[in-house]
Parts: sequence; C-alpha cells; structure tokens
Amino acid sequence: MRMKRLLEKVQPILDEIFDNGQGTRMELFERIGGDMDETNGFNDDPSNWSVHKRFIGFLRAQGMIETVPFKERMKGREGKSTLQLVIDLTEEGHEFVLSLRQLSII
Repeated sequence: MRMKRLLEKVQPILDEIFDNGQGTRMELFERIGGDMDETNGFNDDPSNWSVHKRFIGFLRAQGMIETVPFKERMKGREGKSTLQLVIDLTEEGHEFVLSLRQLSII
C-alpha cells in the first residue's frame, strides 16, 4: 500500500484520538463509525474490525500511538488486578496529526 493511501486509511483513527481523546480499541472503532458485520468480505476500510486492529498495530509499531493505563475507568472495580488500558497519541503522533492538518496533504 502506498504511503498516501495508507495515510488516508489511518487518518480517521489519528484524528479521532486527537479530537476526542483516548479510548479502548473498541471505543475508537465505534467512534469512527465501525461496523462489526464483516460478511461483506475483506476490505481495507478502517471501519472493518479486523482491518482496524491491523491499523492500530501499524500505528503502534510506527510510534504514533501507545497504550496507557486509565485509572478513572477503574471506579467500582477496586481490588481488581488489571488496569483499564486505553490508546492515546504519543508526542510524535500528536505532532504528526498537527503537521497533517497544517499541510492538508490528504
């Protein structure tokens, strides 16, 4: 996949985190209008759950996003051994989104 096309696919995810804050992988999927019905076959639209997960992995590998604990979500679950983990932009990811918006290359 060419870089410009790849940027077109991941930009909704980056924009959603930038504009509306961190969230779980499923929350981000729902916020960008994801559809769990994958009977339409494979496509490379980030609204397809399996592709969305791949794009999240790609963004993590590129250092654009990171998984961080979010303690506020633990209310009512005190004493549990796991923290709620959410996805957030890294500093590099934040700067990248700003540069995309300034350049308006997509």
